[in-house]
Parts: sequence; C-alpha cells; structure tokens
Amino acid sequence: MADPIPTSRGGSLPVSRFTASPSERQIASTARRLNDRADLVAFAEGLAARLPGSWAVVAQEHAAYSDQFPLAQRVWDLGHVSWVFDQFVLSRDAVLTSDTGRELVVVDRPRRKREFLVAALQSSDSDVADRVNAPNGIVVKADPARAASAVANRLLPRYEQAVREARIEQVVMAVAAGERVLAEWDAISDNLCDADHWPLNERYDLRQQQRDAEMWAQFAPFLDHGPALVAHAEETLPFLDPEDRADGRWPYRLRVLREALEGGARVQADFEFVTGALLPDHPRAEAAFAKAVVERNAEGWHYSLTWMEDGGALIEMARAERGLRGHPHRPRQSAQVQAARARSPHATRQSVTTTAVSATAATPGLLAHDRVRRSR
Repeated sequence: MADPIPTSRGGSLPVSRFTASPSERQIASTARRLNDRADLVAFAEGLAARLPGSWAVVAQEHAAYSDQFPLAQRVWDLGHVSWVFDQFVLSRDAVLTSDTGRELVVVDRPRRKREFLVAALQSSDSDVADRVNAPNGIVVKADPARAASAVANRLLPRYEQAVREARIEQVVMAVAAGERVLAEWDAISDNLCDADHWPLNERYDLRQQQRDAEMWAQFAPFLDHGPALVAHAEETLPFLDPEDRADGRWPYRLRVLREALEGGARVQADFEFVTGALLPDHPRAEAAFAKAVVERNAEGWHYSLTWMEDGGALIEMARAERGLRGHPHRPRQSAQVQAARARSPHATRQSVTTTAVSATAATPGLLAHDRVRRSR
C-alpha cells in the first residue's frame, strides 16, 4: 500500500510506507493539508465577480508573520476577524478594492478548511473609524455565489453606513476646526487694520494667507468624498420630517454645499493644471509652486468658508436619519390632517412666531455680516 504525494501537475506518485524516509512523509502530509484547503485566490476572484460594482483582486502569500501586520491595523472589526488576526499566523490574504474605493479583505478561517473570513478595511485617509460602530466581518463558505450574497446583504450595508458615519465625524471635526480658525482671525484682524479697516502693513496679508491655508486644509478632503455625502443627504431628504427640513433649511443648504464642492473642484483643477506645467529642475519652480498654492487657497476661501458655514446641515440630517432608523414605523399625518392644521388660526400664529424667531436667531455657521467681516 502506498501513500500518494501530490505533484506539481496535479497527479500523484506512489511511495511505499516501508521505503519513504520520515522527511518524505512529512512533505507528503504537508502537501495534502495545503491541497485540502480551498483555493483562496479563485474564491476571491469569484466573489469579486459577483459583488455589486467593479472589484479588483490583489492576493499575496505571507513569507513571514509580520506580513499580516499592515492589514491587521486596518481591519475594521471588533469581533472574530480582529481576534483571528491577533491570535493566528495567516499564510495568505486577498484584498478586494471596488471602483468606489471600498476595500474588503479575505483570509482563511483557522481550523476550517472550507470557510473564509471577509471583513472591511478602514480607509487609509480616515482617523475617526474608532468613533463609529465597526462593520464587523462575516464567515462564509467556500462558495463564491453564496458568499457574494452574504457579503452584499450583510457586510456591505454595514460597511457603507460605517463609512458615512466616519465621514460625518470628519465633517464635525472640520467644522469645529474651521470655527477655531475664524475665531483666531477675528481676534487679530482688527489689530492689523487702521480705524478705517485698511491693512496697516504686510503682516495682514501674511496672516490672511495663513488663514486661507488652514481653511483649505480642512475643506480639501471633502472634494473627494463630500459629493457622496451630499448625494446621500439629498436622497434621504424626502423621508425626514418636513418641519425639521424647514427649520434647518436643509434643501437650500445642500444646494449651497454642492456648489461649494463644485467650485472647490474647479479651483483645485486649475491649481493642478498650473503646477503640472512647472519644470521640476527650473530654478524658479519652487517659488512658482508656492505662489500657486497661495493663489489656490485664496481663490478657494469662499468655497471653504461656505462649507464650514453649512456643513452643519449634513450633521443635523445624519442625526435625524439615525432617529428615523430608530423609529421606522412612526405614523405620519394624513394629507387631510395636514391641510386642517394649515388652516388653523393657531397654526398661523405659530408660523408667524417661528418666522420671527428664525429671522433673529443665529443659524448654524456664520451670519451674513460675519462672512463679509471675515472675508476682508
């Protein structure tokens, strides 16, 4: 009786139990164990082909335990997948990247030869992922069709929601940072001007350039993912409470935010066109690049300021959407009830009062005269 040893061509060679050395038997056993485990690359490619959108696959073998460390730091999971990366040596992985920038990682499930783990990866440009609920990974069988259904129905919705929440957290941080920049500018700008509000010297221009640069740095990341945030808010808008929509002026502010993103994108495109034409070896290339940066920041000031003024609408709508998910079956008033309330004298008095309060109360962000003052 002979033990078969798999060959590179998929066949086997008989080896006598009585003639094979211990080292040969160990090689044969290892080869059998490797062949028993499902093909991760074929599975990942089959999974990618069945997921919504377009996905690219990059697979790698781990030559050392440390090869899994970079992925372990980015795995967006607080459960089983994170535990596996921490407790086991993984010999291989496959990363799936979508045309929208989403990333999934596929690894073997330890002690399960016909199962894989699929988890989301945190965006490399985000540092707020720990502030939102992690879209924990899932266990799937080595069947690409069924695995794709599980990923599309269970993991990807959680992943998209977590990404949006992380982006909203970035808006919160950017708006707060923008307000600090503007507060600092207000505190010193008057000291740099005379009684007629004319700049006293070049210090005003230098400090203004610093303000423009700091505001652009807060605004620039949203040129990439801001449109998706605005688009989602626009899709959600019809489902939110009409009174909240009116009080928050959300439709108007979303249009303003979209226009700010479009304007900022034009400014950035012009900047890239100019800097792309510079010759790196030219003696004045560095000075020309610095000048282009200053001009980009100055031209983008209006758009970055507008984003900081009205970015609060995205935060408010995200909170309202979370409330809607928490009460998905809240009854809505019928058209007849709404019409009756609109004809009510009480509703008329309340509308007048609300209008008066809205006109005098400070809305989120800056007021019109603040914008003029801060744009000097």
